Amino acid sequence: MVAKIFALFGYYVTIVRAVPAVRVVFCFVLSLSLLSCDSTRPVVKIGLLAPFEGLHRESGYAALSAMRTALADFPLKKVEAVPLALDTSADPAQARRAAAKMLRDDTVVAVVGPLQARQVSAVADVFTASGVEWRPQGRPPSNEAAQTLIEAIISKMPGTTIAVAGLDFGWPQASATELSSKTGKSVTVVDALTASVAVDGLLWLGSADEGATVLSRLRLQGSTVPFWTTAVAGDPVFHSLLMERLDGTPPGAIYWTIALGENGDQYMEWASAHEDATPTDFTVYLATQRALQKIAGDDLPSHERELAVFDLDLEGNSELIEIVRIP
Repeated sequence: MVAKIFALFGYYVTIVRAVPAVRVVFCFVLSLSLLSCDSTRPVVKIGLLAPFEGLHRESGYAALSAMRTALADFPLKKVEAVPLALDTSADPAQARRAAAKMLRDDTVVAVVGPLQARQVSAVADVFTASGVEWRPQGRPPSNEAAQTLIEAIISKMPGTTIAVAGLDFGWPQASATELSSKTGKSVTVVDALTASVAVDGLLWLGSADEGATVLSRLRLQGSTVPFWTTAVAGDPVFHSLLMERLDGTPPGAIYWTIALGENGDQYMEWASAHEDATPTDFTVYLATQRALQKIAGDDLPSHERELAVFDLDLEGNSELIEIVRIP
């Protein structure tokens, strides 16, 4: 390096009397040469599978913003981590293609997403076989964990008679008998619910746009059954389509749940510092943070999970009302 600097200095002496413009160019080149003497840290990538095209693109860009925030908040010392975002278009086939493409990049060390349950189900075997750190959103990665989440939500819902719809959206195909046995409630699995069916609550596990259709139909029929769902209610598409179809009819009680990390209280700190962010954005932020901690070799918190229950208001804002531990 010293010899290199002396050589460059010699070149500088020969043109010190050159025209000012040439001097400027030379100094710029010299600066770049000296900078190149510094070693650069290797780059690793944190993948994000989310919809960046189509109806659900707003949730995808919000997730990317949350990931970038986590990367800025938790810089690594030995390597530099950057995001690699690929579009799923909220479509299972596209999500699978994006997952395969992402895994062809050897610098990808962890992946967050997809954001919807059906896409998570579509790529589960791809990531399980890869060995890459995978943190999906929308539903847990394994059918066993997804089944446990469904049972936890049903157990939390008030009342004794519960209708479940939308199981075909990437969830384990549990029977009504099995769900009733595990939760101690009278559970009915339905394709569609009408106002004439008397239940204490409806758990919707389908998509955001279909959920808006189901709920608006119930409210227009005069049903006031409490509507429970998963992270789909955190998708802006759900609220916008619901209010459009209700056309002034009150939406009634809407509750939605997400499985947070090992400490649900972290969400309150996040919400106070990120007023425009959603609970779903927080889960992406937390998943990215955990991936970075694992890359850094830090001790990760326990694997205990908690269920956060939110109330969705008329403006589409979510208010945390309770956090309960998932058995």
